[in-house]
Amino acid sequence: MKVIRKSFFCGLIFFFYTNFVLANFSFHIPNEDSLKIRNQFLAYPIAYYLPETRWGFGGAGFYNFRFKGEPSTSFPSQLQFAATYTINKQLVILIPFELYKKNNLYKSKGELTYFKYLFNYYGIGVDSKFSDRETFEVTNPRFKIDFLKRINKTFLGVRAAFDNFDIINIKPSGKLFNDSPSGINGGRMMGLGVLLQNDHRDFLFNSTKGHYLEFEIFKSSKYLSSDFSFTRLSFNGMKYVKLMGDHTLAFNVNGTSLIGNPAFYDMAFFGSPKIMRGYQDRRYLDKNMLVVQSEYRFPIYRLLGGVTFLSSGTVANRFSSLFDNSYKFAYGAGLRFTLNKKDRVRLRLDYGRTLNEGGAMYLTVNEAF
Repeated sequence: MKVIRKSFFCGLIFFFYTNFVLANFSFHIPNEDSLKIRNQFLAYPIAYYLPETRWGFGGAGFYNFRFKGEPSTSFPSQLQFAATYTINKQLVILIPFELYKKNNLYKSKGELTYFKYLFNYYGIGVDSKFSDRETFEVTNPRFKIDFLKRINKTFLGVRAAFDNFDIINIKPSGKLFNDSPSGINGGRMMGLGVLLQNDHRDFLFNSTKGHYLEFEIFKSSKYLSSDFSFTRLSFNGMKYVKLMGDHTLAFNVNGTSLIGNPAFYDMAFFGSPKIMRGYQDRRYLDKNMLVVQSEYRFPIYRLLGGVTFLSSGTVANRFSSLFDNSYKFAYGAGLRFTLNKKDRVRLRLDYGRTLNEGGAMYLTVNEAF
């Protein structure tokens, strides 16, 4: 019933919003004239129902723009936002951003977030059981920012991140209470990292050809006033193959390895709008993760497009176990509605399925990868 309710409301929002966009509002209608528009603001409502939160309401959207003096050939900057509030008094505020200056010479990417929300906990590791699911509430202001400079097609820079989370309403004698993983009492995470990004994509938000590679070395330490000491090594690779017309194959490999003592709340996980769509939020988490994803994108009619996707991944306590553990699979399909033809910004509605744990619906802006 939960999936049916979520599917209904996400579909309803998608239907009304696409009709709203088609209602000839000149400030954002994505027709041929939009090629001349430098800035674009769009917003849409959010409504959903979950047994844990009951009714939730809010809004989301984005502001797509180029700074004054930037050429039209530069990547667009984008500021996203989302805010929801539930009857059970949970609150989520998300402000991710990606900014480009000097014709892509400088890049800044990050997020400002605040959660007072419920998250799932199933246990740690690939053998965790769906039936063990319980929820815990987190109060968490978060800040993350990257500063990078381009050298040819490669960006080199630094990352800073800050988390200050409190975990409350833990179920007495529940699995989280009994497991008592690192960070169960909350804490502060502060860290610095180095980033290397090689970007050969033709479009930023919906690429049709080229590739993107990102390598990260991130350190959280008590010397940085953090309660948790660990090192994170991560890799994120994307490849795009243009087929006939506007048909595209997209591939993604995402890997993370944590060395040290991270809070369980900061462990690598999949089950999200970007990684292993179909699995519930934070379904599998551990110190190491490896996920491979593929997607086929195709046009349907005018501004409407579609996708099918297939993903496989696993988590492990040790890096070497990533190649021995069982792998999980997810698949699904979705619709895309073009909001900005020049920069290929699209509204995304996806429904992902798992082999034996049901599915999940996602409504957001921009592609999963």
